[in-house]
Order: sequence, then structure tokens, then C-alpha cells
Amino acid sequence: MMRLLRTLMIVGFIVGGLLALTGFRASLPRILILHSGNEGTAWVRGVDLAFDRELQGSRRPIHVDRHYLRLDEPGTSPETVRIRVQDVRRAIARSKPDMLIAVDDEANELVGRHLADRPGLRLLYVSINQSPSRYGYEGRVSITGLAETLPLVAVRDAIEALRGPPPFTPGNDVRRPLRVAALARDSNTGRAELEQVRQFGWAPLQLVGTAAVTDFDHWKRACESWSGKADVVLVLSYRGLPLEAGSKEPVSGAELAEWMERECRPVPIGMLSGYVTDGGGLSIAPSPAEYGKLAMGMALEWIGSDPPPTSPAARQVSHFDVALRAGLLGRRGLQLPPLYIEAARARNAFFD
Repeated sequence: MMRLLRTLMIVGFIVGGLLALTGFRASLPRILILHSGNEGTAWVRGVDLAFDRELQGSRRPIHVDRHYLRLDEPGTSPETVRIRVQDVRRAIARSKPDMLIAVDDEANELVGRHLADRPGLRLLYVSINQSPSRYGYEGRVSITGLAETLPLVAVRDAIEALRGPPPFTPGNDVRRPLRVAALARDSNTGRAELEQVRQFGWAPLQLVGTAAVTDFDHWKRACESWSGKADVVLVLSYRGLPLEAGSKEPVSGAELAEWMERECRPVPIGMLSGYVTDGGGLSIAPSPAEYGKLAMGMALEWIGSDPPPTSPAARQVSHFDVALRAGLLGRRGLQLPPLYIEAARARNAFFD
């Protein structure tokens, strides 16, 4: 009898503990992170790593789920996109998160904007190139976030700082303006990035062309069309770019960067995190670490308070990272001032 009673007490203790643990987990604030891309890209990895660091530094327990739409995978059909979006919406309906963190324009276009009126849900957008009003976010107390501003001022300064053969020759006041073109994959993000490029004041440089392309063959033709007409080409979003029309196989970052550095007559400057890691010569790109750090810091502060009368102030972020392969610039007879080299070296992104 005593043995049975002892067994029942132990079982009761275990069941009670499990129920308490279940109740505790159910009471935790819940955040669902939604990425537009796939978890293997440098941008997504960098943002996620910064998210994790902020979460680890927080003393408040938070339950976090992550979903990846993987829209940068080539051959992703409209039906596949529809299924993935439905999966996310079902996950949101099932888990009832307190906050949705939607990263990049596609996640906000396909999911975020349709949840703007959802009661009890706080929405934090991250790294959108479109205006928040594009998604119906303007003026809503339950929505805030970080809009992305491409570091075009820094790019313009870097182009002017390049030194080498004409037209990158210092001290010649009568030389013609340096000419800039820009390439991006034809996607929500790519088109929005190109619009920022077109709206930017490039003087004393001259913007001579932009192109949103559908595959790598199209990319090559656009770049070749600027031979002799542009001195620099900005390399914008290219993840998931198909090798050719109708192909489901993407061009690898390494193949694209290698072609740009070998065949592209204008000097390529990457504006995508990972371009130099892929093998490119120079990139000045939005910083995934800064976006992740700022976004999760804002999320933890916001979710840790009672519903405020207004959401935290939205911000525009223009932080950027410099990465550099001096040897590839050297092949073109180009060099940058030591400041750029040290900026790249400081984040272990300088390669001889």
C-alpha cells in the first residue's frame, strides 16, 4: 500500500510538473519570424545570427518560431508560393503569436499586409525597400519597423575615391562624369532597390541605366550592353536568379561573381551581403547584423510592455558593411584609400 501511494505521489508530481511546464510555455510571449529568402543565404544567416545574439542577451523567456518562404529559389511557381503562404497563415492561426517579424519586402507583401488588422498581433517589418504605406502600415499603432535605405551615399563616395586608369584618374577637373548603371533580379526587392537607385541624386556622377532581369543570360546581356557606356555597375539582389529562361536551376553566387569580375567591363560594386564572399571584388552593402540587432532589440522592448498607446517609432536604417578583395581591384589597376581597407579588415572581410 505504501509502495502504491509512493508511486502515485511520484506520478502526480511528474504530471503536475509537466502541466506547470506546459502552462509556463503557453504563457510565454510568442514571436514568429518570417523570412522572404532561404536560411542558407548570407543575408538571412546574418540577420538570424543577430536575432539569436539579442535573444540570448535578454533575461526574459520568449518563445520564437521561424519560417522561411524561400522565394529566392528559382522555379518557385505561383502555386508553390501560394502553398507556402498558406502554411505560414495556418501557423499564425494555430500558434497565435503576439508578434510577427516580417523580413524583406516579399514577406510583407504576401503575409504582413494581410494581417495589418489582426487583433492582438503586433507586426514589426524589417528591411523593406518600399514605403510602409505600400503595405497599409502607415498610421497603425500595432505596426512599426525598420525600412531599408541602400547606402548609396557611401557607394557614390567610394566610386569617387577609386583611383587608377582613366576615367578613375584623380586631379582632372575636366574629365567627364563617372557613369553608373545598376542590375537586379526582377523581384519585389530588386525592383524596389532599383527605384531607390533611380531616385538618388548621383551628381557629380551620372546614372546611365538600370535593369531588372529574369535570368543569368539576361543579366549578362544587360551588363554587356553597358560596355563603353558605364564605368561602374551596381550589383543588387541576385539570389535565386535562374541560369536561363525557364530553368529551375539558380546561378550560384560564385559563378555570378566570377563572371562579373572576369567579363564585365564596368567595375562591379556589390550591394548585396555576401557578394565578396561569393568571389566579388568590392561590396558596400546593408548590414544584416545591424538590422537583426536593431529589430530584435525593438521587438523585445515592445513585447515586454503592456500595449502602449503608440508603437515604437519606425526607423530608416542605412548601416552598411564594406568587404574587399584587393587583388581583383588591382587587376583593373584600381585601389581604394586605406580607410576602406581597414573598414573591411575590421569585420574580417578583407582579402588580399
